[in-house]
Amino acid sequence: MSTRLDPDEALAGPLYAVAAMLVIVPLTDFLLSVPPPQLSSVQWRFATAGLFSSYIVQPILGLALAFVVAGAMKHHTLQRLLVVLCLSAGAGLFVLSALFFLDVMQVGASVPPEGKPAFDSAWKRAIIKHVFAGALLLFLGWRARRMIPARVKHRATPKPVHVVSK
Repeated sequence: MSTRLDPDEALAGPLYAVAAMLVIVPLTDFLLSVPPPQLSSVQWRFATAGLFSSYIVQPILGLALAFVVAGAMKHHTLQRLLVVLCLSAGAGLFVLSALFFLDVMQVGASVPPEGKPAFDSAWKRAIIKHVFAGALLLFLGWRARRMIPARVKHRATPKPVHVVSK
């Protein structure tokens, strides 16, 4: 007696694990690379936001893979969760970009002239990555919501009345 699974069902679990790994490992690397939070320090905020820009591509790939698997397997609850996650993260990256730009203005005033070219290159690359990643996450979440079927509302249908006549 064979207990073979459908290929889609057989690979869904491992592919979800790969997707989770693509999200969790880079974010863990980032968190372990950042010194303890010093939110009042503009240098810490600038360095942390700049470093984060190097870690956002792999998690987006992980989310995209999770969307593909959830769509193929018709896991609508997970699709809804991923849509909310993408839209929230995309909006969060735009907020982060705006705050990062304010920190750039503050830090830039204290950068010596010989370090200005490297500083300008670093903040421009970081903000471009943040904005593109935010736009991509918003686009992914917005379009992915179309693959989720609308919830069916079951209306109470009136019971048929049988009229018996003589």
